[in-house]
Amino acid sequence: AQEMLFQAAAELKAKPAELREKAVQMNAELRELRQTIEKLKAREFTGQAEQFLMSAKAVKGLKVFSMSRNGLSADDMRRMGDFLRDKEPGVVALLAGVNEGKITFQAICGKEAVARGVKAGEIIKAIAPICGGKGGGKPDSAMGGGSDLLKLDDALAALDDFVSEKAKD
Repeated sequence: AQEMLFQAAAELKAKPAELREKAVQMNAELRELRQTIEKLKAREFTGQAEQFLMSAKAVKGLKVFSMSRNGLSADDMRRMGDFLRDKEPGVVALLAGVNEGKITFQAICGKEAVARGVKAGEIIKAIAPICGGKGGGKPDSAMGGGSDLLKLDDALAALDDFVSEKAKD
């Protein structure tokens, strides 16, 4: 046990008596680094989300877009979706993250879109099955999944038609 203590101390460039203090300090640094990474990620997503909004198509006066990314986690999608929904009342977005052969969908509808009859839960119910999946949720935010990657482009492309069909003037 003492040998391990000395090895750990050497690894952390500390004296055995300073090990606990060193561990506390390293944990604090790790926490700080993680927070910095989260802030940078949030800033990156905000920038990406603003680019998506600029490239959104106008469908019946709403800003509609869909996108997919490999490795986009459900948490990251939620973060991006919340930003979009808060920033643009007329947004209708379908985000897809592909991880290990599975698709995670998130649909987002701003206040104006929901008021005009376009609901995120219904988007997921209509679109996830195209990829052999299912899901649902609230009118402003909904999640779903799917497994048929070959149909992902078809699913994303179906959003415009869904919005034209559902949006009331």
